[in-house]
Amino acid sequence: MILTMEQFEQLAAQTTEQVLLSGGDTRLVIDPKTGVNKYGCGSHPDAGMVAFGSSTGSTISARGYAAASALHQKLLNAANTLAEPVLYRQELDRIRREMFDLCEFSDLADVATIFAASGTDLHLICAQLMAAGHASGTLLAPPLHVIMMDGAETGSGVSPALRGQHFSDNAALGGKVTAYTAMSGVHPITVSSVGLRNSHGQKRSSGDIDREVDQLISDSMAIGQRVLLIMIDVSKTGLIAPSPGYIAALRQRVPDQVDVLVDACQFRISNTTLNAYLKSGCMVALTGSKFLTGPVFSGILHVPSNLIPRLSRQKLPGSLADYSARAEWPAHWQATRQLSDSVNWGLLLRLEAAVAELKAFHALPPNQIADFLADFAGAIQQAISQSPHFELMAERHLDRTPFCSETSWDQIPTIFPFLLLHQPGKPLSREQTLQVYRQLQFPVAASPSARVVPALAATRCQLGQPVLCGQQYGMDVSALRMCASSRVIIEACQQGADSSDLVIHRALNVLKKAEYLIQQL
Repeated sequence: MILTMEQFEQLAAQTTEQVLLSGGDTRLVIDPKTGVNKYGCGSHPDAGMVAFGSSTGSTISARGYAAASALHQKLLNAANTLAEPVLYRQELDRIRREMFDLCEFSDLADVATIFAASGTDLHLICAQLMAAGHASGTLLAPPLHVIMMDGAETGSGVSPALRGQHFSDNAALGGKVTAYTAMSGVHPITVSSVGLRNSHGQKRSSGDIDREVDQLISDSMAIGQRVLLIMIDVSKTGLIAPSPGYIAALRQRVPDQVDVLVDACQFRISNTTLNAYLKSGCMVALTGSKFLTGPVFSGILHVPSNLIPRLSRQKLPGSLADYSARAEWPAHWQATRQLSDSVNWGLLLRLEAAVAELKAFHALPPNQIADFLADFAGAIQQAISQSPHFELMAERHLDRTPFCSETSWDQIPTIFPFLLLHQPGKPLSREQTLQVYRQLQFPVAASPSARVVPALAATRCQLGQPVLCGQQYGMDVSALRMCASSRVIIEACQQGADSSDLVIHRALNVLKKAEYLIQQL
């Protein structure tokens, strides 16, 4: 039926800002005291924030907000002529087509796209979809075995989501749930996690990680257990694991026993890389809220053509209707029979904002993107390495051979994690690091003796949230993250020759403010 008067009035009564905050979980909630959510992001454009924290999330840009606002008005104009579920699917199908063109999928035989409220929701949906296919083979088959990379490098909710547990006290569509309790009717899944850093926070070698993953796979195959391996590209601190070389060999060796999901939720990959993963038969999970700097909570799962015949026939547990609606799936998939015709206007508007950012980013010449990122990486790595208050933990180069051998901007790191130090060899505690992270986002007064410009101390800045990176000197330590994003790159490349230097200068000033805050502890 056509949108009821009550439904229309609810949509019309909400501002674009209010709609953008709907259809997620507790991570979307704005704290009235601070005006931001748990990721430090507000609900409307904030030109005064010097934002380099996209590995965590970003406050919506003016460009994204304008796109979301225009779509909100379009929905209101169409609400009296189209049924609510029809309108929702119509707009999601349009976004599918736009992403198909923007991601240059024309050379692929077919790609199926599933939307979800967040990257964590995608992991829940993907694992249950894969487990359904495994369970349908034989009642005696052992549970699907999911091998994921380090939870500290992915997200705290990923492991429970993969196990079929609620990961928040709110579901995107189903209201109140209880975090870390099992969902009803879900398929049993076992989950193993592979650490990416040692106990001191140092990166493990790719060979060690690959061998651990391979042993887990061999053990599973020995008992007839199907495996879903989750490769991460890139992690919270900019790592890729297992190695692309291992994944490529695995796809050749056991394509029918092991499925691969590439967790590229940071979206720090080029079209060349994205297409290479899909052509090799890997699923790819993306979000619009990290590198693209769309508002938090918009997940996109691309399923390659080789998996569509199998996965399109699988059924989902009915409890996933709390997290997913029919229109968010390709039409005619069996999984949608367990879902409802619910709509998530918040997800739709957030996807629209992310697509606006993707369009602006892809309008830039690739060589100009690469030139800026090389300059940005060089300046940031030098500044962090030369400071007595920082210890750099970043990758120098991102190698995805044999998937991609041609030069691309995504071979240049865009996440630069670093520990905070009182002095060389004496890191800040996790609590102190969190304190600096929070203070960066608010104006602080410069003490008379401080070697910091008062205007800089008063500047509101944002870095990526602290990430646990092992123990040093008997205590847990965390790293902050300086990040380049599509928004930063667009500003640097679109507004004249001096813009690149200005963007880098602002990033260096964020580091200077962090140094000042450390000195005040």
